[in-house]
Amino acid sequence: MSQILFSLSTWLHALATIVMIGHYLLLTLIYLPVLSKENGGGAILSAISKRSRVWMYISLGIFAVTGTHLTFVDSNYLGIGDFGNPWTILMLVKHLLIMVMIVLGFVYNAVLRVGPMMSSNNGAEQAIARFDLYTKLMAGCGVLVLLLTALAQVE
Repeated sequence: MSQILFSLSTWLHALATIVMIGHYLLLTLIYLPVLSKENGGGAILSAISKRSRVWMYISLGIFAVTGTHLTFVDSNYLGIGDFGNPWTILMLVKHLLIMVMIVLGFVYNAVLRVGPMMSSNNGAEQAIARFDLYTKLMAGCGVLVLLLTALAQVE
């Protein structure tokens, strides 16, 4: 049973990673460069931002549950606050980076309200520029999280 639970946790964790990091990579590399130059592109980007939000929250929830399970069953885990091996240090840095991503999401979405501003009549260009920076930061952090995860597997 523990192997099935481990496999299910790993699969769901990977799926949530694909949804979240893939979303920001596609926005940064494909959608934003095209839609930011199109008339009405701001409204489309705003709609994408709004529609993707529930998937980002679902991904975060899956990360919390599966990540906790995967941490506790990993033989490298030494306990809360014990950073006595390279794996635990990499996981600390990875989770700090994830916290940065959560703060970025809160600032850009809840404080600056960039998504709704992109479809407004005034300030849309500035909002698109802010959204562009946000997606680049999120994609960059996501790629670093993946790198840290890969490095943690090398032991």
